[in-house]
Order: sequence, then C-alpha cells, then structure tokens
Amino acid sequence: MSRSAAIIRGFPSEEKVTLQGSGAQPVQTADAVLSAAFGHTIPTAQEICSLCSHREGFGLGCVLLHFMRTGRSHLPFGGCLDLSNFSLGAGKLGVLFSSLPSDISSLETLKCGRGVCTPSAVPVLASFLQRLKSGGPTGAASTSLKTLIATECELSDSVFFFQALPPSLESLDLRGNKFRSPSMEALGSILAARWLPSILSLDLSDNPLGPLGLRALAKGLSAPLQSLRLARTGAKEKGVEALAEVLKEKKVSSLNTLDLEGNEMGAGGFKHLAAGVCAEGAVPFLRVLLLKNNKLTYSETGEEERDYAPLTTLLSTDELKELEELDLSENVLFDERLGDDDGPNRVSAAAVVSAGRFPRLRALNLSSTRMSSEETVEFANALREGGAPLLEDLDLSGKSEAVEGWGEDDVGIQALANALSSGRLSHLKRLGLIHRYDFVVNALQSLFEAVADGKTPDLRAIETECAETGENYDEAMEAVVRAVGEGKVGKIENLVLDVFSGYLRAASVSSLGRALGSGGASSLRKLKLKWESPREDESPGGGMLGLVEGLVGGGVPLLEDLDLYVRCVGAEGGAELGEVLSTGKAPSLRRVSLGWPVSELLSALCEGLCVGSSPPPQMRMDLCLHVGSAPGSYNEAALIRLCETICSGRISFLRKLSTTFRALRQRTAEALGGALTHPGGSLASLEEVSVSPPTDHRVAEAFLRGMQGGAGRLPSLHTLSTSRVMAGEHAASLAALVTAGKVPSLREMKLNLQNAEFEGIQLLAMSLSPPHAASLRRVEVSFDYPTSCPIGPAKIATFCVSLTSAHLTKLQVLCVEGIKESGPGVLSLCAGLGSGKLSSLCELSLEKVCLESDAKALSKALNAQKLPSLRVLRLRYCSLTDNGLNALTDAWTNRPPPPLENLDLQGNELSDEGAESLVVFLASNRIPSLSKVNLLKNNTEDIDFRLRKVLPDVVEI
Repeated sequence: MSRSAAIIRGFPSEEKVTLQGSGAQPVQTADAVLSAAFGHTIPTAQEICSLCSHREGFGLGCVLLHFMRTGRSHLPFGGCLDLSNFSLGAGKLGVLFSSLPSDISSLETLKCGRGVCTPSAVPVLASFLQRLKSGGPTGAASTSLKTLIATECELSDSVFFFQALPPSLESLDLRGNKFRSPSMEALGSILAARWLPSILSLDLSDNPLGPLGLRALAKGLSAPLQSLRLARTGAKEKGVEALAEVLKEKKVSSLNTLDLEGNEMGAGGFKHLAAGVCAEGAVPFLRVLLLKNNKLTYSETGEEERDYAPLTTLLSTDELKELEELDLSENVLFDERLGDDDGPNRVSAAAVVSAGRFPRLRALNLSSTRMSSEETVEFANALREGGAPLLEDLDLSGKSEAVEGWGEDDVGIQALANALSSGRLSHLKRLGLIHRYDFVVNALQSLFEAVADGKTPDLRAIETECAETGENYDEAMEAVVRAVGEGKVGKIENLVLDVFSGYLRAASVSSLGRALGSGGASSLRKLKLKWESPREDESPGGGMLGLVEGLVGGGVPLLEDLDLYVRCVGAEGGAELGEVLSTGKAPSLRRVSLGWPVSELLSALCEGLCVGSSPPPQMRMDLCLHVGSAPGSYNEAALIRLCETICSGRISFLRKLSTTFRALRQRTAEALGGALTHPGGSLASLEEVSVSPPTDHRVAEAFLRGMQGGAGRLPSLHTLSTSRVMAGEHAASLAALVTAGKVPSLREMKLNLQNAEFEGIQLLAMSLSPPHAASLRRVEVSFDYPTSCPIGPAKIATFCVSLTSAHLTKLQVLCVEGIKESGPGVLSLCAGLGSGKLSSLCELSLEKVCLESDAKALSKALNAQKLPSLRVLRLRYCSLTDNGLNALTDAWTNRPPPPLENLDLQGNELSDEGAESLVVFLASNRIPSLSKVNLLKNNTEDIDFRLRKVLPDVVEI
C-alpha cells in the first residue's frame, strides 16, 4: 500500500485484505476500494468540492465525506468549502451538508454559487449556517467561519439568511445580488444587535438597495467594520446622507475602505459625504475612498447648475492623513476655468497633491475629470514640490478641456515630465495618459526623456495615446528607445504606445525592437503598439522586421500579450512574425492581437505562419484586417493567401477574426467565409467573427454563402456579426448555417429584415426551430417595413412563429424594432411572446413597435406564467397611450406580473393622468422587485418628483 493510501485509517495491509465469501467485512472492502482508488494521490478539499458539485461525481464525493464523517479517513478537508459551481438542487445540497464531518470547526471560508442560492436552496443553506452557528448536533465547538462569499447568485430578500449568519464572520461578500430594503432592514437590525460582532468587511455592491436600503443598513453600522463597499447600489443623495450621519457620529471610526462608485449621489449627496469623512475623528484610518462616476458637482436641479463646495471641502481637509487611494474618475470636476471673473468658486486640482494634504497617497485616479492642460500645470507643479512623495499609480486619462488663448497644447504634459525628472515621484509604478487632447508629439518626447533620466525606477506601466494628427513621431520614439535601451524602465510590465494619429518611420520601430531585444525591459508582459508608416518610407514593412527580431532575442522572456496595429507598405518582417508565432519561438505568448493591412504584409505573415506547426499551446490570436485610404492599399492576392493558410490548419489558434470597412470584396468575402468552415481549418478556438457592414450587401451575402458551403464546423463560435441590412440570399444563408449545425455555440443573432426576401425569412424562422438554435441567448430583429408594404405583416408573422420554438427556452434577450402599424404584425409578435416557450427571457425590448391599439394583446403575454424570468421591459417609442398603460397594469393586477426590475417607457404618448395611474399601481407594491423606472419624453410634467415621493426605494427614475 502506498504511503498516501495508508493515511486512510483502518485500512489493513494489502497482504491481509481477503474476501471470505459472505463473511467478508464490508468496511474492509470499501476501505480497500478507496485505498486502490487513491493509492497514488489524496484528493484535496477543492477536488472533493468539485466532485460534489456535479452529477457525475456527487456520489463519490459524498462517499469520501462519509468516510471523513465516520472518522475512518484522515483526508484533509481544509479551511474552505467551495460550492461556487454546485448545480444539483436543494435536495442534493441537503445531502451534501449532512455528509460533512460533524466537527468542521476548521472551516473558515464558504463560497456559494447560484445553485446554492436558489429560492428552494436558500433555506437549506440557512439551516447549514445555523448548524455552524450552534456547533452542530454533536455539541462540537462552534464554527470559526470567517468568510462567506455569495457573489452574483441572484439572492433576493431573505430575512432568515441573514439571521442564520454565524457571529464568527469577519468578511461578508454579497456583490451582484437582488437585495433591497427588506434585506437591509434585517441585516441592519442584526448588525445593530451585535449578532455579527466581528464583521470587518462588508461588500454589497451591485445590489438595488436604493436610498431606503442604505438608510436601513446604516443604522446598524459600527466598529470594528473596516471595509464597506456599496458601489452601484442606487444610494443617491438620501442614501449617502444616511451613511454620512453614521460617519459624523463616529460609529465606524475603524473604517479604512469606503467604495461608493456609481451611486449618482450628485452634489447634494457629496455635500453630506464630504462633511462626514472630513469631520474630526470620523474616519481617521481611512485609506481607500472610491467615488467614481457620481456626478459630484451637479445639482439635482439640472446639469446647468454646478456646486463645487463639497469638492473644495474634500480636497481642503486635514482629517484624512492616512488616505492611500482616491478615485474621483468619471466626474466632471475641472472643466470650468479658474481665475476668470465669472469662473467657478472651486479648489484647484493641485489641492489633491498639495504638500501635507494626503501624505500617504499611493493611487490617484483623475481620469475623465476634464482637467485642462492649464490646470495640469498647477497639478504637476504640486507634484514637483513633493506633494505626493509616495504616489505609485496616477491616471490622468480621458478628455481634457482646451482653454482658448492659453499657451502651448503640451504645457500640462511638459510640466508632468518635469515632475518626473525632479525625483519627487520615485515610487511611481503606473502612469495613464490615454485620450488627452494635449498629448502631442512634444509631450510624448518630453515624457520619455524624463523617464530616461532614471528618476522613476519602479515604473511598471505606461499607457499613452497621442492626439496630434499628421505629425512625425520619430524624435519622440527616440526618447522611448533611449529609456528602454538604457534600462531605465527595467521593471516595466505594460507598455502602451499609440501614435496612430501621426506616423513613424520604419527605422524608429526597428530601434524600439532592438532596445527591447537588449533586455532593457526584461519584465515586459504586455506590449501595445499602434502606428502608421509613411508610404515614401525607405524601409518597407513599417519596421516590423526589427521589432520581431527584438521580441525573439531573449530580451522580453515574460511577454504574454502582444498587440500590434500597423498601416504600412511593403512586406518586410511579416514572414518573420508569422514564423515566430507558428514555431513557438516566443513561448511565453498567450494573447496576440494584430491589426493588419490587406497588403503584401498579410501575404508575408501567412508565409511565416505556414513554416511551423507548434505554436504555444495556450496562445490565441485576434486578427483585424483593415485597408488604408490611399490608392493601391488593397491587395486581393493577400486575402486569397490568408484563405489558403486558414484551410491548411496553420492558424488553428485564431480566436477572433474581424474586418474593417472596405476590407472585403465580393469574391474574397466568399473565399474567406469558405475557409472558416473548411474541414482542414481546425478552427476549434474561433469564438468571434465580425465583418464590418459593407455598402454592398452582396459582400456579406457572399461571406455567409462561403461559410455555408464549407464541410467543417465552428464549434466555439458564439458571435457572428455581418451586414446591418439583410437582402437577397443573406437571410437564407444564415439560416442554412444554423440549420446545418455549423455554428452550434452561436449565442447572438442580429437581423435586419427590412429588405429580406420572404423565402429567406421563412428559412430563418425554420432555423430557430431545430435543436441547433438552443445555444442562442440574444436575438435582435428589425423589420421597419413601410406602411405601404402589403406583405410586411405576413413577413413579421412568419418570423414570429419562431418564438414558439421549444428550442428557444434558453433565450435571454429579445429586441424587436420597427413594426410601424398596429394589427396583424403586432398581434403575431404578442402571440409568440405569449407562447410560454421563452421561459428564460430576462430582457424584452420593443422599439418603434406600434402599441397604440394592441397593448391589451401584449399584456396577455407579460405575466409571470408566460415570462417567469423577465427582469427588463423596454417599450420605447411605441405610441403607448394611457389606455394601453392601463391595460398593462390591469393585467398585472389580475395575474402575477413578471419579476421586473427595470421598466422603460420612454418616448410614448403618456399624459400626467396615465403616469399618475402608474404611480398608484407601483405604490401597491405589486412588483416589489422594481428598481428602475423611465418615463422620459412623454407628455408629462413633474412626474419624477411624484415617483420619488411615492417610490423612494426605486433606485433610478
């Protein structure tokens, strides 16, 4: 017996295991079987959990647990029970829990998945938690469970779930569920009663708590809580106000992390929050404050009114000396120019990094805050003066404001470069400067010259995108080459250089390749380079040869992600790159993304791809084909060469294929489509195909015809995007693809049937009936027939028959657009929706579908019996009247409505009277799950105020 197997207690030696007829001991037999099964290895706790989570291994997993429970095994259970992939229902969950050892006091972490959190399974889970809480039936010591994770499990309001939580819990992660104010009432009461006295971390992000939910939760918050994450919970002003009161009262002075991203608190909520966190002694240990995307300077009265007082309060405080991370991104903060007579009364961005303000600041995200180049100068000067000596991560990306009459465009970046050269940012690890209007040629050069000074030796990531068009970036690239070649960025892991707005000569790109090959950036894991070489460049190929030589020279042994987008003439270097990919000469590569011209360079790439057949096994490639605007940019022979290469099976690692406008012609489109389904292509990894909508629908038609003609299949393809408008044989070709089972994993269909032939629509509808359509998760269809089209309703009815297919039970999203007339077309759609086959549909969007007289027919389909999973209902620009709305609410009163969370009625014909009737209906709490209501662009006035008053728990109005 092996040493591993001997650990299982009670196993006799191999020599003594004998079976004496009916007198053989069953225990020894079972033990012997297990000994043989695990004679060479011992399953880990994770492996046991995996066995118990699926039907195939459940029995064996429970046997192992039984041996542990009865004490005949020393198999290690460990401190984590991972049920994140459990999928066997409440009954087997109960069996699993009962099979666990009686004494599992060592259990510290419990991970739950959706299968553990279904309505029928939650009581079983709660019972297990209660068992842990009480110590179990044997009177064993109570659990030491410290962490409970149940993220994106669709948990809804459940009081007994929270009541069962054991007092030992320190971390509770419930992100992405359906909790609302009733659950927060329960949790808040439990926290207030100190039933969870050890809780240190609480994450309720992405739950529709609403202002009432935040208020209920806030009542229970107290020390020793350290981390509170409430991102995207719909807190708004009132919810944030309730939280701020708790901060002011110093009930959570232990707090070190506060995440309120995406709560639309506005200036009103920000005012309360700033007062709370800046109150003396309120949160003296706060290290992380995340306020991304909150409209922090906008008053509730409208986007015309701005209030900068809360921003000034936050950036002027002396109470946050421990702050290490501050995220104010995606808030318009610095767009209005300071110093003018009629300018804003606000603090400068420089205040964030003024000396002594936040002395421990390590991460600062000010992307998309509209900081002008002028104000960037002040900000950078404050950095240069040592205002943030420990700063490691700085992001100033996003649109910045041009100030008329102010200096040179690059003054802000120049000042930032000076700050880097000063040595006051010696700890900087990441710098983001994407999509800034002032990041021009001189700015890039100045920045990397500063980096080359060696004053930022810890840099791990530099992300830059230049904005100046038509300029030569060669001198700027020389600065980059110097920084890399001299080893001044030896720790760099992520390098993004986007100079596509201008141009680079091949020599500059080659120089960068040689610098990388020298080992000056040996820690590099991701390289993204986007450039265009001039047509008159003396070295064809855009410098690709030099770049490739550098990549395989041993200087970047850790490179995993290579992203190259090039526009150039010539073929030099293409074959060399293809050979590197096909032969595995860069074994560390995991992801390759190529934006490649349909030119000689593509032919050369294919030549190299055909050299070897041993690419890195985990490498996947995305290929985007594009064409320049200059005459002669398109090379049809190159596309034919690509098709031949695909057919030969030499690009089996292709994950995504896309083409930009004008990259395909009719002949090459059919050839490329045929190559994808050629039996020799072996494109088992291909997941996405996107053909940019051509002006000639015959191109998309030819592409699909080619795919249809191949004898192979694409087993992993889930996204296929072609023309916006289907005409001719387009619809029929797509239907044939699906019916033939060539795309068995297809998840999305986008269909514009405006110009489709009747026969094609028939075939398309029939293709949604076979089992091959069961993979579909999203269907978007647009009809948009003119009212004068006599067969328009018949075409619509023909397609809508497909909605009764028994194989669309897993369809999750259906979007229908452009049924301009009431009558047969709309009624056919309603009949399809009411078939009862769309049991998984969670989002239904009707846009420009005339419901003027047919809303009652729709109401018969919109109930919990027919659409039990419907969460989102959009009826936009559908001519819905007050009577039509009343038909919907009457139906929802008489029959159980679907569990709607989002009701969007934008752009209809509703009056104040109709909207008021909706308010009365919603106030009845007939749809308790509702968290978003949209009545914009109707004939109503002040309805928002009324909705907020009657429905304070609705997150979004």
